[in-house]
Amino acid sequence: MADSADHHCPFAPLHPLPRLTADLPGCGGRLRVELQDFQVEEIPLYLPSGQGDHLYLWIEKVDVAAETLRRHVSRALGVSNRDIGMAGLKDRRAVTRQWLSVPRSAEDRVARIETDRIRVLDTKPHRNKLRTGHLAGNRFVLRLRDVVPDARARAEAKIAVLQAGGVPNFFGSQRMGHGGSTLAAGWALTQGAQQMTRVQTPDGTTHVLHLGDRSLRRLAASALQGEVFNRTVAERLARGIFHRVLSGDVCQKPETGGTFTTDDPAREQARLERREVVITAPMWGPKMIRPAGEAAELEAGILAAMGLTEAQFAVLGSLAEGTRRPTAIYPTDVTVQDEVAADGALSLVLSFNLPAGSFATVFVHEMAGPIAGESNDDDLDDGPASDAQPEDRQDSSLFTEPHPCD
Repeated sequence: MADSADHHCPFAPLHPLPRLTADLPGCGGRLRVELQDFQVEEIPLYLPSGQGDHLYLWIEKVDVAAETLRRHVSRALGVSNRDIGMAGLKDRRAVTRQWLSVPRSAEDRVARIETDRIRVLDTKPHRNKLRTGHLAGNRFVLRLRDVVPDARARAEAKIAVLQAGGVPNFFGSQRMGHGGSTLAAGWALTQGAQQMTRVQTPDGTTHVLHLGDRSLRRLAASALQGEVFNRTVAERLARGIFHRVLSGDVCQKPETGGTFTTDDPAREQARLERREVVITAPMWGPKMIRPAGEAAELEAGILAAMGLTEAQFAVLGSLAEGTRRPTAIYPTDVTVQDEVAADGALSLVLSFNLPAGSFATVFVHEMAGPIAGESNDDDLDDGPASDAQPEDRQDSSLFTEPHPCD
C-alpha cells in the first residue's frame, strides 16, 4: 500500500539545459533513430593482468539495461548479483561494450551468457573484483540524422569553443527518470517517505514509487543531488561566472582529485586557465566539502530557492554522503564526419571521449542547437528512450520484473 499522505515535489528537472554555445547556431538532427546510432565503449582504468581469482568479461550488449545484464549474468553463471563487478552503468538503448568481473570459478559456464543481444568478446583473469568507478572514461560514436546542410561547420565551431572552455558537466535527463520520476522519488525520501508512496510532480502527474527498493533509493538520492548541481551550474552560466573562480570556491586538481577551498581567487583563476584546477559544484550531503564566501552564498541560495535544506540531505544518510563534481569537462579525441544516405539525407557522426560520470547527450545538446525558428526544446530529437534511466525502469509506476534479455 502507498503511504497515507501523498507528496508533492515542488520542482521538475531543469529543462531545457542552458548551453555555453547558445550564441552559435546548431546543427539540429535526430539522435538514437537506430540502435547503432549510439555506441559506447568503456575506457578501463586498468586492464586485467591474466592472473587471479576473478574473471573479467569484455561484453557487448545491444538494447539491454545495465541491471538487466547483471541479473542475466547472475542467472547464467549461477552466482550472486553481489559477485558481479561493474565499473559503471551503460545506456540501454545503445550498443555498448564494457568489462564485467565474475568469480573465476564460473569460467566453464561463460558460454551460457551469450544471447542474440549479449556477446562475450574476451575473457581474462585478474586479482580483484571490478568496482564502481574503476574506469577512466568512455568512448562514444554517435550519429545525428537529418542535420542541416552546413552541420559539420557548425559543429566544428562549437567544438572549438567547448574544447577551450569546457562543456558544462550537467547530468542528463536519464538521471532524473521518465517525467522526472526519479527526481520526485528523491524529494519524497527527504520528506520521510518509505516503501510504497505516491508523488505528484509539478505537471500534475502522479508516480507510484516503490521506495523499499534500495537501488531505486540510491538512484533517487543521486537524482536529487544532481538536480541541485545542474541548477548551480546553470546559475553560473546565467551570471557569466562559469569560467570565473569565486571567493571560497571549492576547486579540484584533475590529476589527483584533491579538493580545496580557495582563499586566493586570482591565483586559482590562473591555474584554471592552465587547466591545473577545475571549479566544482555541490553534490549535497554531510561529507561534502563546504565552500566559503561568495561561492557559499551562491550555493546556499540555489538550495533555498528549491525549498531544500542541508538537514534534508542528512536524512538520506549513506544514500547521499556528499561530494563535489567538476562544473566543466573537456572532450578529447573529437572527430566529426559527414555521412550521406542513398536518399540524400545528411547525418553527422561524432566521435569523442568523455571522463567517467559525464553525459554524452549533454555534449550533443550543445552541438544540436539552437536552430533559427525553433525553440530550445525542439532542436534535438533524442528518440523514444531519451529519458530512460540507466537500467530497465521506464516509468516509476512500472518497477516490476525486467524484460528478459534472451
